[in-house]
Amino acid sequence: MMAMTQIANEARSRVAMVEGKRPSLSVRTSAVVFGFAFIWAGIGLWLVPGLDLTPMILLSKMGISILLVTAGVGLTQIATQKPRQELHFDQRNRQLLVFEGLPRRRKHVAQAINYEDIGRVDVSDTRLTVLGADGGEIVGLPLDGPHARLDAIAQLRSQTMLPL
Repeated sequence: MMAMTQIANEARSRVAMVEGKRPSLSVRTSAVVFGFAFIWAGIGLWLVPGLDLTPMILLSKMGISILLVTAGVGLTQIATQKPRQELHFDQRNRQLLVFEGLPRRRKHVAQAINYEDIGRVDVSDTRLTVLGADGGEIVGLPLDGPHARLDAIAQLRSQTMLPL
């Protein structure tokens, strides 16, 4: 059983290392440049007068401009995507897992905190903060308002973080 747990933990850490990488700075920069170029090309297509404004030419312009603007917005999203963080409680291993969301609904474990290392949890309307036994902040996550605060409190109350 111990060998299977060790293999699973090694596989999880390897996956986290591979999936945790963001696109490089050059890829993000070129995506932004080409994205804005596509958006301006889609808009600029309507500024250039045509020789003949028949319905087929207008339909072609519309199709090409929609395609260019959509591709441009998609390219600019590559550079602006921010990873999201979520908390998950692992009762079996007695750990608080901080998952980081990646594009295409993938997730990886950014941080694993043992229940014994948690000293206190502060929950406000805007932030959930997990403090260690020494009083230092282990992890802090933003909350979306009072409804998220109540959900976080309910989830924390349902967990028994006391030693067995």
